[in-house]
Amino acid sequence: MILYGGKLSPFVMRPLLVSRAKGAEVTLALFEGGIKSPEYLALCPTGKMPLLVDGDLALPESQVIAEYLDAALPGPKMVPDDARAAAKVRLLVRLADTYVVPNLGGLFRGRENPAGVPDALKGMGEALGYIEHYRSADDEFAFGSSFTLADAALIPLFFFLDALDGPMPTKALIAAQPGLAAWWARAKASALGAQAVAEQAEGLKAMMASRAG
Repeated sequence: MILYGGKLSPFVMRPLLVSRAKGAEVTLALFEGGIKSPEYLALCPTGKMPLLVDGDLALPESQVIAEYLDAALPGPKMVPDDARAAAKVRLLVRLADTYVVPNLGGLFRGRENPAGVPDALKGMGEALGYIEHYRSADDEFAFGSSFTLADAALIPLFFFLDALDGPMPTKALIAAQPGLAAWWARAKASALGAQAVAEQAEGLKAMMASRAG
């Protein structure tokens, strides 16, 4: 299996975290020629990353890849067997993708268009509130007592809320949700979380250096 993409991307880090949690890390690589090359577009017409290539299977879309890896690789399952618990894990992922991701994009665009920052901050605060509402503050992980697809989705996104803090009060948004704040403190101190955060930080530093040059 080869996963194409860069570690800075939260969408690449999500399936990478799943593979690591299952004890079978996939190979990560940058596609020769880039994601807009004819060769890449022949495999992934959307021209986006990540892309998982497993033999003759070329599979795009972060969450689809994460679920495929969970099903295909040995190791602990990333979704509980219980139907209600499984639904809650998938709900947290859905809330992250539907509400956190768009507002995170708004915060990034705010570097060039500051006028959009207040709405993005408001939307991000609401998004985190939705997640706080649907999880138990007593849970050690995003849901329950073990790492799930919800942790894999949230950790790489929360990295950016830490990284953007300063010009934008993004850490305060997390602090306003006590359960999520406690989860995030545990998650980024864990072996899986700390590795992901360090790799994303390295990727962000490299990206900023290339833009400055």
